[in-house]
Amino acid sequence: MGTRINRVTGVVVAAGLFAATSGPAAATPADVPPPASGRTLTVGPGAQYESIQDAADAARPGDNVEIAAGTYSGGLHLDHGGAQDKYLTFYGKGGHAVLTGGGGGDDGLLAIGGSSWLRFIGVTVARSDGFAVRANGANHLVFQDFRVDGSQEGGLVLLGSRDILVDGCEISGTNAKGTSASHEAMSVGEGSSGIEVRGCRVHDNGEEGIDVKYDDDAKAKIHDNVVYGNRGPNIYVDSSSGVEIYNNTVYATKNETKAGVGLAVEDYSDSRKLDDISVYNNVSYGNAGAGLGFWMESDGTMSNVRVVNNTFHGNSGGAISFDVSGVDGKNLLRNNIFGEGQESLPGFTSDHNAAGDPGFADPGAADFHLAPGSSAIDAGAADGAPAFDRDNKPRPAGKAVDLGAYESR
Repeated sequence: MGTRINRVTGVVVAAGLFAATSGPAAATPADVPPPASGRTLTVGPGAQYESIQDAADAARPGDNVEIAAGTYSGGLHLDHGGAQDKYLTFYGKGGHAVLTGGGGGDDGLLAIGGSSWLRFIGVTVARSDGFAVRANGANHLVFQDFRVDGSQEGGLVLLGSRDILVDGCEISGTNAKGTSASHEAMSVGEGSSGIEVRGCRVHDNGEEGIDVKYDDDAKAKIHDNVVYGNRGPNIYVDSSSGVEIYNNTVYATKNETKAGVGLAVEDYSDSRKLDDISVYNNVSYGNAGAGLGFWMESDGTMSNVRVVNNTFHGNSGGAISFDVSGVDGKNLLRNNIFGEGQESLPGFTSDHNAAGDPGFADPGAADFHLAPGSSAIDAGAADGAPAFDRDNKPRPAGKAVDLGAYESR
């Protein structure tokens, strides 16, 4: 498909434009398995513990719970975590450790609650009859090479939590109850802050893919993910402030009203405010709705939204749908490729955008790199452009910035 994921973080961006966060939301801990400190508690046939729960109950801050690859029924309920700079780590040994069985309920099959300083590496949560994973009021959580494989309710649900890293994860088959399910495939909400979601695949879920909602100080980075085949939107920001959505590929939402990327103010929010949102270097194509959608349920405010250097193509609802009464602040629409036709938005500074196919490498195979001689090459404005492209390579490569998500080489 021509999609590339490069998990580069800490890249430099153009000064004064993409400044929702000042750095990675949650730094990857240096002490990764095999452990360099703390005790190692082993789980599995012939190990110290037969169940993950027994090992978790005995573990203390700084310990590492090594789980032999295999399937473990009954889930995991945590009533304590690690301590500052002393992560309590659970990791699969020789393959994924799969937590499965009923009992997910309202707490989650992996029930984190308010426990903090926790890492989960090489762990899968599968077939929950409620939530797959749920945290509420936690902090300093790391999910790496983590999977959710089916749940009736939401998948990875993080509420009122902060300093979270979700890295290289896969989430599918959640919200099996359909639109009556609570929360989404990945929900970051209700006062959460300091969130980074990178290098993940979130697909074929019954509601939204990645949802940042009701976070007035989100400090969230959603980047380098591939999100597809969800009811939609694939990536959704609702009534939140301080969110960067970049270097993602989103496609094939299933509901005709759902965009690849959605920005909204719903009535459920107390603040009814969406502010300081940056959407750049994304590819949004083949969605049942628009490539990018703006929606306000009844009233509220949208302000300071920047949509720069994105590529939209073949979205059934057009490149952009705009169902709001207006926007406040400084809003920018620049250096985008609108394969469905030229777009400008009321209340936005709109310039250096292109309509139609400017010369893609192979759009039929979803390769939206620019072909040699493309009219989008060197056609962009430097002011406000990100300093890197969808491949995490520097901009500009030529005389000027290219349009769209990719910089030609």
